[in-house]
Amino acid sequence: MTEERTRAEGLKTSERIAWVGFMLFFVVVLAIYVARGIGLERDVADANRELLDAQMKLAQYTQYEVPRPAEVGLTNAQIQAMQRRGIARPELQLARSLLEQPELIPHAPVLGGQMHFVPDGIHVLNDRWVLATFEDGHIRGQMLLEYEVAHGNVMWQVIESYLE
Repeated sequence: MTEERTRAEGLKTSERIAWVGFMLFFVVVLAIYVARGIGLERDVADANRELLDAQMKLAQYTQYEVPRPAEVGLTNAQIQAMQRRGIARPELQLARSLLEQPELIPHAPVLGGQMHFVPDGIHVLNDRWVLATFEDGHIRGQMLLEYEVAHGNVMWQVIESYLE
């Protein structure tokens, strides 16, 4: 009986050691996870600080940045509207119409030249305005014109012009 009692006490002691071992293992694992969590929180806080610094520097560099340029030219909807008004190829036909009307240029030629629009200098800005370059071979200028299309005809009005 003493042997059985000794054996039972030995088993209880072994069980207790096993349980204490498991408990120590879980405590160590828990401590590791807590330490990693604290480290990760610090890393996230540092990353947030670095991100904020980078955003502040970017804001300083871009505070004087020129905004995105405005869209220039006719939209698909504007082209379709002009086609309904009788102009099949609006940009081409507007340029041709303007090239045929040098009398719209409000400046006199010099040294025997003749004022005319520069074909590559005609830019349709939108469904209302055109920016056109003109010259006579000696002097050059630009002008802003307003136009209206009705029944395939283009009517022009000079808004502003200047010589370079």
